[in-house]
Amino acid sequence: MAPHICIVGAGVSGLRCAAVLLEQSYDVTIIEARNRVGGRIAQSDQMGPLEVDIGANWVHSTGHNPIIELAKETGTPLHLWKENTLMVDDGGRLVPSQEANQALKRVWEILDNASEHSTDQGDEVHPSASLYSFFEDSCNSAVACGDMTERERELVLFMSQMWGAYVGDSIELQSLKFFYLEDYDCFIPTNYQKIIGRIAAVPLAQAEVRFKTLMTSVENRTGEMRPVCVTTSDGKAQYFDDVVITTPLGWLKQHKESIHRLHPRIASAIDSMSFGRLEKVLIEFPTAFWESADGQADADDLVSFVHWLSPLRPDQTNPRQWRLECVSFHAFEAPYRRNILLFYTFGDCSTHITSSIRGLEGTIRDDWLRDFFEPYYSTLPGYAAIHTPKRFLATEWCNDDLAGNGCYCNFQVGMTDAALDVEAIRHGMPEQHIYFAGEHTAPFDGLGTVAGAYTSGEKIATRIIGSKQSANGTVDCKAN
Repeated sequence: MAPHICIVGAGVSGLRCAAVLLEQSYDVTIIEARNRVGGRIAQSDQMGPLEVDIGANWVHSTGHNPIIELAKETGTPLHLWKENTLMVDDGGRLVPSQEANQALKRVWEILDNASEHSTDQGDEVHPSASLYSFFEDSCNSAVACGDMTERERELVLFMSQMWGAYVGDSIELQSLKFFYLEDYDCFIPTNYQKIIGRIAAVPLAQAEVRFKTLMTSVENRTGEMRPVCVTTSDGKAQYFDDVVITTPLGWLKQHKESIHRLHPRIASAIDSMSFGRLEKVLIEFPTAFWESADGQADADDLVSFVHWLSPLRPDQTNPRQWRLECVSFHAFEAPYRRNILLFYTFGDCSTHITSSIRGLEGTIRDDWLRDFFEPYYSTLPGYAAIHTPKRFLATEWCNDDLAGNGCYCNFQVGMTDAALDVEAIRHGMPEQHIYFAGEHTAPFDGLGTVAGAYTSGEKIATRIIGSKQSANGTVDCKAN
């Protein structure tokens, strides 16, 4: 009789875990609360026939990256951003491009230095130290030795705030001690559909997939032939040999009680690890007015990034005058080039936007988004009243209970045992036949990434296969 494994969640980690188990002729049941696969990878056709990703749209480098291989196999294009930046100061004036691009270059240099410092001297870094404090120290030292002007210092510290768009919260909250656990790299100008389709193909064809079904409890029950009981929202209770929980970290934080006899060290790790609040707002315009007036800019000169210090007209829509940044889809190569600015928001700004637009529809929703973002995009070169946005798309992961009301794990100031926290969840409770997988349990160079989620699912499947072989005294070469 083949082992019967239950996988909770049909995101990347759950799908990959299922595929590896199915290759070994295991019986697999996937329980998925949504009506689709992919989890926090999803698309929307709200911006036209070429669907855009509303979840993950980056591919981060993690050594050998299986997602890059899948992109090649499926013909999914990858875009490397050029460091062409527009910067708008707090007076609504453009910073000269040479200054802006030089500041961006310095930001990346300091990020690399911070990662090296965190890797080599992390044990000596106080838990309260933030990545922003490292930026301040680096800039102050550079000014003191004449390697940076006060103006450059101001711009670099301002642009350092872009880190929030990578982890979903402000740079002041990013732990320096555990900064080496973060990663940042290239972008998918189309969407993740083909990649998810490839990852999901085997599980959808061979596994039992129960959509619109929420796991309500998992419990090891000694004495049963299959020792783990999973109860679901439809009132069913089913027994399995092993259970792999791949729900988002944010969901785990809110539903720890659903896992009976959860090990205290794992419960502590779930509480300790941070969960970011990253959101996106896409705005499409009739033309890419922010490019050269004649529209003949060389591809190497197209704007990739825009950074704003703060809006000119703070109001009730934007009471805290959040600084923002965006990327331009007009920088993509044909045929993927579009007149779209993709704004990234994070932390309290994301919470403000998602709570404000929750439940709004149609023109009322669009009007709110226009009021919030118009003070930003209207400061770009070439803007005129005729450049009224054609359409808006705003994500609401912070309003999504199944996503854990956020995006993915990060590591904030105050954490003392981040690496051990990850290892505790990653280890799971094999003695109870209960395991965890997901971007929050990935290898350290893949935490918070799609590649990390994929690898985590693969590794848990391999562990389960290995444990069965050890119990049976057999070795399967395919699993080694």
